[in-house]
Amino acid sequence: MTQREKMLGGAVATVGLLWFGTQGLIRYRSAMERNVNQQIEAERALSEAKAAINRGQHARRQLHKWALRSLPTDAEIAESLYQDWLRGQLTDAGLQVTQLNDRTGNDRNSQFGELSFEIRCEGPLADLAKFLYQFYSAAHLHRISSATITGGDGGQKLAISMTVDAMILPTCQRTDRLAEGQQQTLPASLDEYRSRIVDRNLFAAYAPKPADGAGGGMSDAAAAAAKITGMTYGLGGWIMSVHAGESTDLQFFQQGDSLEFGSFKGKVVEIDGRRAIVETEKGRMEVRLGQSFAEATALQAPAA
Repeated sequence: MTQREKMLGGAVATVGLLWFGTQGLIRYRSAMERNVNQQIEAERALSEAKAAINRGQHARRQLHKWALRSLPTDAEIAESLYQDWLRGQLTDAGLQVTQLNDRTGNDRNSQFGELSFEIRCEGPLADLAKFLYQFYSAAHLHRISSATITGGDGGQKLAISMTVDAMILPTCQRTDRLAEGQQQTLPASLDEYRSRIVDRNLFAAYAPKPADGAGGGMSDAAAAAAKITGMTYGLGGWIMSVHAGESTDLQFFQQGDSLEFGSFKGKVVEIDGRRAIVETEKGRMEVRLGQSFAEATALQAPAA
């Protein structure tokens, strides 16, 4: 064999080794990629399984809490006790009950039982607010599924129709008494809720409160004629546009600007797209979009 043939044979052998080596590397990388994908899939499945376990544990805890609030498992006793409880709450609130009937249907569910009651009563808005507060504070597993309220005498006397549903869970341990657990915590007190509801008569046209010396509003003509007509957001923040009087010209204000419309004088400290807050000699005043500065209302100072 000549030297040339030897060199040629060596080159062919080298190429063959490189080809087999490349194929082996490709197979190795493919196997590694499959292993990585299998690991990722296994980790994903494990994560989903852990999440499902956590959801199941959360659902179990929630069901336990609901069972503590359930009506007793004896349906007849539950109907009697809960109906008495409803009547007691209505009369305690000051409402006059004209009808309280059991409207539970014949449908049965293996997972839970449901009682339904139809209530018709009369009374002022303040008494209705008290009943609603007591109802939603109670520990029972219940809800008001529908309600119709009709106002009479300018909203002084209401005709109220409600449907109340309450649940019985089979895991409840009580058979002859209502839930006695801790009452539900509401965000505000009864007096706060009642004040917010009663102060705004839903059955009469809205009229701003008259101005008084305590900063409840400013009623001179210039302040009454100046109305906030728009709020837009620009590079420098919110911009408030004010139409003052019969003029077609608009005045524009941003946070930090001073303004004066008749006796209403102050500095704009906040604009949020819905309202403007102005610092005045009488304290901070709020003027909402569409209102005049005579309709400004005083803001309570934050608690110390």
